[in-house]
Amino acid sequence: MVEKLCKLLFELSSPERMNILLEIQRQGLKLSHISQKLDLTVPEASRHLQRLSEAKLVGKNVDGLFELTALGNLVLSLLSSLKFVSENNQYFLGHLTSHIPIEFIGRLGELSSAGLGADVMTGFRIAEIMLQGAREYIWIMSDQILTNVAPVIVERAKGGVEFRFIFPEKLVPPPGVKPAPSAQRRTLPKVGAVILMTEKEAIFCLPDKEGRMDYSPLIGKGASFHQWCRDLFLHYWERATPGTTPYA
Repeated sequence: MVEKLCKLLFELSSPERMNILLEIQRQGLKLSHISQKLDLTVPEASRHLQRLSEAKLVGKNVDGLFELTALGNLVLSLLSSLKFVSENNQYFLGHLTSHIPIEFIGRLGELSSAGLGADVMTGFRIAEIMLQGAREYIWIMSDQILTNVAPVIVERAKGGVEFRFIFPEKLVPPPGVKPAPSAQRRTLPKVGAVILMTEKEAIFCLPDKEGRMDYSPLIGKGASFHQWCRDLFLHYWERATPGTTPYA
């Protein structure tokens, strides 16, 4: 039975109604204020508000201001991930998300502060700078050993920074590359994303549509971006096998 879903999506398909929802999410507004803010005639604004009210997404409070209902708030929070994906549809057309747990797909809206478009070399340089600034921890999950940041890791290990690494079980390290002696190391049968993070910043990479890791990263400093990456890393960490990795 998808009739209710289709009806809800129809109400949300109007740019005017979506903009009304986003405006009154920020603060309660009167009809006249909504009309002015969105450059709608009063009859137009009233008609859209009537539809949103019938859908139980908005209502009037005791002061006569339109505001979101509990249902309206929930619907907008669920739409944040779809909004992020739609705004970056070219990126997601060319990248696989099938290895990301479904609960994190539902939270993709938390990546909305991410910057896209850095090339691989720029991404590597940003990673170096980010890791150099670590004071508490450096966590890395990768499908291969990132030799460009190895010197930074050695340097930060001397400063007492905590290290955690997650690598594929069958990864063969490049000659002469060794981890920080105190690093915690775990393995997974397959690593389907890259996460580099410190207590301040995070970088996230996905495979391209052919399954090859794309090291042109999503980069974000926002709290929600950082928390999403941290939660995802810990999700894999808890499921990874402790012990010696090929990076030993």
